[in-house]
Amino acid sequence: MNSLLLLLAVPLPPQSLEALGPLIEERRVDTRYGPVGPLARRGGPDTQSVWIQPYYGLPSRTDPRATLLAAQSLHVSRIVACDTVVAVNPVLGPGHPVLIADYIDFTRHQPQTFYENEGTAGLSQTPAVCPRLTEALSHILPMAPGAVYLGVDGPRRETAAEARMFRSWGADVLGQNLVPEIALARELGLCFAGLGIVEEISAERPIPPAPEDDSRGLEAVVIALSALTQMIDPNTACDCGGRFDHRQPAGPGAAAEQSTQRPCK
Repeated sequence: MNSLLLLLAVPLPPQSLEALGPLIEERRVDTRYGPVGPLARRGGPDTQSVWIQPYYGLPSRTDPRATLLAAQSLHVSRIVACDTVVAVNPVLGPGHPVLIADYIDFTRHQPQTFYENEGTAGLSQTPAVCPRLTEALSHILPMAPGAVYLGVDGPRRETAAEARMFRSWGADVLGQNLVPEIALARELGLCFAGLGIVEEISAERPIPPAPEDDSRGLEAVVIALSALTQMIDPNTACDCGGRFDHRQPAGPGAAAEQSTQRPCK
């Protein structure tokens, strides 16, 4: 069975997870990069079960490689990561959901690969995110534009000068929880899609008045994740995973076309 893992770096109330089904089990996983968990598995009688892991980009967080290896050991083949983000693109405001279409890696202190001493000659080019998972999310969240995600270490926020620089690079949002996870997942041949909820706007933009209700984005996340579990057929495999010539830690897959999700304007 091709299981789904949700990496949740959004402040969802615990009761909202009931939409994904009752709790089936909790499990900790030991990896060579450290322990991971507890991961919770939820599911209903008519839907596939899904693994859930709260995930926050703190300096002391679990090694991202451990998280991805734990997913692989649980027979996960698809990962959807949800992150609260800072909007660099001026058309985005607090509460706005975005789908991650591509990314820029501006991290300095995170592990970038499982093959640090072996080079990357055996890695074929793959899409930044899984086109099929992203397309499924776009059907559920038609109001969410595609966005370029710029990964930062944190916890320091960007300066106004940095925000202007990031926007000139083509970044739409900034976050701490999808990079290097995207690249690491692709090395293991795992499908990966990213969903962001704008929590704040970048430092060079004037602070907007606080909205009366800023929970629309979080509500959209809950609806999207619940609907996604019903759309995915656990008995079918995706073919967009990474392929290695001789250092293959997971099953090979053919590269697929780039996502056509509409970008922010």
